[in-house]
Amino acid sequence: MRVTVILSTVVLGAGLLAGCGSSGDKAGSGDKGGSSASGYCKDLKAAQSDFTTLNSDTPDFTKLDDAIKTFHKLADEAPSAVDDDWKTLDNAFSTLTKALDDAGISMDDLAKITSGQMPEGMTQDDLAALGPKLQSTFGSLDQDAVKKAGQNVEKHAKSVCKVDLTKS
Repeated sequence: MRVTVILSTVVLGAGLLAGCGSSGDKAGSGDKGGSSASGYCKDLKAAQSDFTTLNSDTPDFTKLDDAIKTFHKLADEAPSAVDDDWKTLDNAFSTLTKALDDAGISMDDLAKITSGQMPEGMTQDDLAALGPKLQSTFGSLDQDAVKKAGQNVEKHAKSVCKVDLTKS
């Protein structure tokens, strides 16, 4: 059934977001916008559960909205060593959020859809009609640049901040 394909696509998209924050390549530190690397590292450590929640075998999509807000904050304060990587990831998160907003799907709706429930006021036909657009959006997030940025952020987190984004 087409709804299964759409749900798989939504799960893949969220999994890509989680993967963006949890894979490894560029080290170093540096300050940006007046924020210190130690402040960034402290915030990154505090956000560690956001990464692991989404990267688990059973992601908690009810926390996706908060996680994306946290990722935006980290992108704003990232040190120069990972500033471009965070910009790449932040653009991917913004693309996801905009596509869902344009489709009339909230993060709460996404959580319901991925758990097999239909959001209030939405039919299976409505969801099926959104399929191609969401597939295109989520597919666009599976790019080498996004994956590489996620790897760089994870490696920097581990080597400079001593934070393993793959562990809770």
